[in-house]
Amino acid sequence: MLNKNILLENVDEKYIPMLKEVNIPDFTKCIAQFSGLRINEVKEDVIKEYLLTWAKNKYRFYKMLGNKLKVDNRIQYKDEDIEVYTKLKELGKDFPAFALWLEGFRWIKTNKFDSGDITLDTKNVINRIFPDCKIDGCLMTHFFKKYLKAPDELVTRIGGIWEHEMIEGKYTISIDPVDMMLASENPYDWVSCYKLESSHADGCLAAILDDSSLITYVWNREGKFSLYNQYDFKNIRYYKMRQWISISPKETAIHFNAIYPGKVYSDEFEKKLRLIVENLVNKEAIWTRSNMEDYTYCERENLYGYNEFDYENIYKIKEAEDERWKVYNEKILCPCGCGEYMHGSDEYDDDEETGWEYNGNGFIAENFEEAYKGEYCEYIDDYCRDCESYCSECYYWRRDNPVCELDNDITCTKAIGENIDEEYFDPTWSNVVKCGEHCEDCMYYDMHKKDKEDNKS
Repeated sequence: MLNKNILLENVDEKYIPMLKEVNIPDFTKCIAQFSGLRINEVKEDVIKEYLLTWAKNKYRFYKMLGNKLKVDNRIQYKDEDIEVYTKLKELGKDFPAFALWLEGFRWIKTNKFDSGDITLDTKNVINRIFPDCKIDGCLMTHFFKKYLKAPDELVTRIGGIWEHEMIEGKYTISIDPVDMMLASENPYDWVSCYKLESSHADGCLAAILDDSSLITYVWNREGKFSLYNQYDFKNIRYYKMRQWISISPKETAIHFNAIYPGKVYSDEFEKKLRLIVENLVNKEAIWTRSNMEDYTYCERENLYGYNEFDYENIYKIKEAEDERWKVYNEKILCPCGCGEYMHGSDEYDDDEETGWEYNGNGFIAENFEEAYKGEYCEYIDDYCRDCESYCSECYYWRRDNPVCELDNDITCTKAIGENIDEEYFDPTWSNVVKCGEHCEDCMYYDMHKKDKEDNKS
C-alpha cells in the first residue's frame, strides 16, 4: 500500500497539507472494490497519480473550504421526506432485539396497523403468540408496549416516526476522495448507479479527478462500515442523502445534480442546501437560476458516470458573464497499472450500437470491449449484430425468404417479389405462406392435393 512519505516526495509544498489529510488505506480499499482487484493488485503508482491529480485540480476548493477537505454545517429539517422503511431500519440498528419485528412492519403507512401492510410471516406470528391481539386498527406503539414489552425509548421513537419531527443533522461539503468514492454507500439501503458495484461507478473517480466536482451530503450518524463484506472501515459518515455539485472555473455558476435517494424533495429543503453552497462560494453575490438564454451550462468531457449535466439546474451570480465548463475532464488511468486509460461506462451508444461496453467485472481497462457493430445487412440497410445467429427471427429476412406451410424447407417462389395478400402469411412467423389461389401452378401443392385424395380413397 502506498506510503504517505512516498506520496509526498517531490510534491509542490502547497499541496502537502491537503495530501496529508487523505486516508490512503481507505481510499485504496475503495479503488480495490471499484476495480475488482485485490488490495495488493492495486498499483501504488496509480494511487499516487490519482491523488496528485486530485490535489492539483481540487486545490482551489481546499482553499475555499478553509484549508480543509470538508466543511460541516449544522442543519435542521423535517423528516417527512424519509421513508418509514428507512426509519424502521435505523431503529433496528439501535434496538437489535426488536429488529425482526420492525422489519415485519416495514410497509405500514401510519401508526395504526392495517393487516394488508404487514408481512404474512409477521401476521402469522402475532396470531399464534398473541391471539387476543386484533391486528387491524391496533396502534404500533401500543403493540410494542403491551405485547413486546419494548422499552419506553423505542416506543417513543416509533411514535415519532409519523410526527415529522425536526432532525438535527449536518450538511457537509467535501472534496475528500474517500467521501466521494463512497457517494452511494450507506447502511440505509438506498441505492444509485454510483454504488461501487454498479455500472456507472466510474463517475465517482471521475469526480475526484476533475477540477469542478464536489460532493455534499446530509448525515447525523457515523461508525463502522463493511463495504460488500470485503473491506471494513473503522469510521465513515452514514449519508442520509447526497448531492453532487460542480462549481465553474470562475466560480460564478454552480450545477446542482439530483439529490439521492431519488425522490421528490420540497423546494424549501433544496433551497436550504443550495444557499449553504452559494454562501460558501460567494456570500455577497445575488444568485439566480440560469436558463437557456444565459448560455451557461456544463457537460461531460469524458463519458464516465452518467449524464446529469445541463443548463437547467445551474444557479449563477446575477449579471455575471456566461460560463461553459466541462466536468470529468481528466481521463482515468487503469488501477491495474497496465498504463492504459479507461473508456467511460457511458460510451456505448444504444442507437448506433457503437462505442465501448463495460462487462461489469470491475473497472479496469481489460473489462471494456469495443462494441461489435455487426455486418451490413441488405434487409435492413444497416449494420446488424445478429445476422448470423438470428436471421430466422428477423422480420425483414423472413419476409424475403418465404416458405410453404406444407413444408418449411420448401421456398414459396410465388411469394418472392409478388403481391400476395397479407392474410396468407402466418401472423406468428411472417415468412410462412398459407396455401391459396396463388398455389395453382405449384408442383408441391399439386402433389399435396394428390396425396390428400389418395388418403381419402
